[in-house]
Amino acid sequence: MRDGEYVPPGANPFGGAIGGLAAALEPVNDASAPLTGGGGGSAVPVGAGGPEGSPMHLPATQSKVMLFHVLFKAIALVIYLLSGMIFNTNEGGGYVMTFVIVTILSALDFWTVKNVSGRLLVGLRWWNRVDDKGESHWQFESFEDRRFVHPTDSNVFWMTLFGAPLVWALLGIGAVITLHFMWLLLCLVALGLCGINLYGYIRCKKDARTKLTALGGTVLSRGMEMWSGANARARGQQGGL
Repeated sequence: MRDGEYVPPGANPFGGAIGGLAAALEPVNDASAPLTGGGGGSAVPVGAGGPEGSPMHLPATQSKVMLFHVLFKAIALVIYLLSGMIFNTNEGGGYVMTFVIVTILSALDFWTVKNVSGRLLVGLRWWNRVDDKGESHWQFESFEDRRFVHPTDSNVFWMTLFGAPLVWALLGIGAVITLHFMWLLLCLVALGLCGINLYGYIRCKKDARTKLTALGGTVLSRGMEMWSGANARARGQQGGL
């Protein structure tokens, strides 16, 4: 899969390796449907109280999505840190196996975060499109204004998104200090895949805030225009009397 290529949310560029992952992680709550609580009972939209003043029901956290958001990162780090116990890294074959497995896990994590967990946990998605002239264009989607983002989902997403590149950067520094430059190359590969997602989602978040600010300004200006028009009509009616 090329990074500049658009990948639909349900597409699977890795064949049967993670077939059906996006479908399995789809949340119960849809952006166009009323948001309901995790348990039974009638649907109560977020922001509205229940019958007779009962508290509103919020959607449950998306545990499966959070699991896969963390899973590939964690396995890649564990294999890297314990490669000496899992493989014989004193020989070239052990390093090659570690490099291949960590790279594949990092690529799976890149695709999962970019196309699945970001959209479902925080309502954001980004991709990079290359036009016919060879110019790169960043594209952003935001569903934050159409669906409820659970604080736990958001915290897990952003903490993991920032934490993974930091850990790989520290491991890379350690490889430089110990003069293990072959391991530095692997750290840079993993850091690059994590870093691209971090950069893309930071830009996507800023773009979403800009759109929300512009939307709020438009609504406020229209409200002021309606208020001014109503006052003008009221003064005209009073003058006619």
